Amino acid sequence: MRSAQRARALDRLASPRGVIAGAAVDHRDALQAVLAKRGIELDDAGITELKVRVAAALAPAATMILLDAEYSVAQAIAAGAVPGSTGIVVPLEAMGYGDVARVAQTRFLEGWSAAKARRLGASGAKLLLPYRADVADQAERQEGVVRTAVAACREAGLALIVEPIVYKREGDERAGGERFAELVVEGARRLAELEPDILKLQYPGSADACEELDAAVGRAIPWVLLGGGAGEDVIGGQIEDACRAGASGFIVGRTLFDAGLVTDPDASARRSPRTRGRCSSGSRPSRRSWRPRGASASACCPSRRATGTADAPNGVRPLLVRCSARRVPSWPRPSGPARAHRRRPPAARDG
Repeated sequence: MRSAQRARALDRLASPRGVIAGAAVDHRDALQAVLAKRGIELDDAGITELKVRVAAALAPAATMILLDAEYSVAQAIAAGAVPGSTGIVVPLEAMGYGDVARVAQTRFLEGWSAAKARRLGASGAKLLLPYRADVADQAERQEGVVRTAVAACREAGLALIVEPIVYKREGDERAGGERFAELVVEGARRLAELEPDILKLQYPGSADACEELDAAVGRAIPWVLLGGGAGEDVIGGQIEDACRAGASGFIVGRTLFDAGLVTDPDASARRSPRTRGRCSSGSRPSRRSWRPRGASASACCPSRRATGTADAPNGVRPLLVRCSARRVPSWPRPSGPARAHRRRPPAARDG
């Protein structure tokens, strides 16, 4: 059940018709690792400059953007890189993606909180969660972390995005091994019961598995697809599968800006748009909207933020616009073929 304040916060992360087309620029240690592999050494100021440049390219075409507290959120806001119409989400966790397989329990970033994110102007918070339902002790600890984050975000009036990651254990050839899809689905089922505002989930491997994932999440909690480093040639198809199954959109990171990770600002600006344009080239528009799902296809037209941004770099809009025009169900989801934006007035909801 959402309060009016938290319902409004969730609205700010989506288009007027409820589509979430998110850009993730909150990478920290993982970004450092990628830059190191390319022989690029940047100090803290250089990381901030790079992130602000990426944010300025992506934020005008997105409905929301993920920015970290350490390097980028305050700086991007101060620099005018994020339009007021684009929602801001800030991570709560101390670690990033690089050490996800070695984290027994997610730690909160010291000196940071949901309340501080709210005061800075964020509409949401994100919690990265290494999580495997088949590792009982860790799963229990991580569920405790989620409960703490849910309580903090409810008090602050933020929408909480929980991002469980099925990771590779010793002996696995790949994350989750043969049980990957099963673990993604079961993890989503368990975490949905803790009532975050959004689940940001891995692609489970197929369109059929996406249907199972949607059923596991249930009708009360929306879910979006994460990029997970998928190549530009496959991400469009994954988003297509997820949104046709019932996902409420996507939040994609490095796939959008990977080619722009170079030291020269001009080269970065030139390369990123081309990559994003190629990424979207295989996307096929959906015929169903998300709010409500039974409405005509025109109801899913992207918002002004995605389509009317004339100064957005070429190539930014194709992925964000085409994917945001896919079939995406609304939150919370009523029974029947249509998923209305709300089943009853938000004032009737509590905490």
